[in-house]
Amino acid sequence: MTSPAEQLESALTTTLEEKAARGHTKPPTRGWHPGARVGATAEHGALLAYNDNGADGICNLASGLGTWLNLAPEGHDRDFTQRPYSVWRWRPAFNGDTVRLLGALAPEAARLELVAGRTVAEADVVDGTFAAEIAVDMVSLRDARGRLEAHDSGSDEGRAEFERLLADGRREMAQVEVRVYDSAGTVLYDGAAINATD
Repeated sequence: MTSPAEQLESALTTTLEEKAARGHTKPPTRGWHPGARVGATAEHGALLAYNDNGADGICNLASGLGTWLNLAPEGHDRDFTQRPYSVWRWRPAFNGDTVRLLGALAPEAARLELVAGRTVAEADVVDGTFAAEIAVDMVSLRDARGRLEAHDSGSDEGRAEFERLLADGRREMAQVEVRVYDSAGTVLYDGAAINATD
């Protein structure tokens, strides 16, 4: 299995080459550290990364290798006033895939679980970042690809279907909850995985 450090290096190399080819400003090449990850060896995964300068990002993984770093030069939101975690990216179960929730934990938080019905999935937690996925049957999203392909992507109908899928995804995510614990096992949060601003 490819290590998180190797996946991050692969994603950084690809990102730097692409940005240089397009004449864009290159992200810093030094000071990066791998964070939490999901789907480490799957066809599609994700690895969080952070830099000593405050930047962070999400590496897209394909077949175990990092393929791109979606960079947040100023860092993603780390507002913990409403709950002891912040969401950097969430994904509902489009086309029968898993639900994913990626982000940062508050300093007092040590563990995060995704909960759907009786199914509980423990998040990977690394240096204040978390990455979790859980299998959830989101009925309205089972054939998301087919729904989109039924319309021309540039058409009004295609755009409307895309908007309906996004709304369905947010509605379906309402069945997924999060539990966050401190290092002593005390529950710090037990509630909805995402809110209206995520």
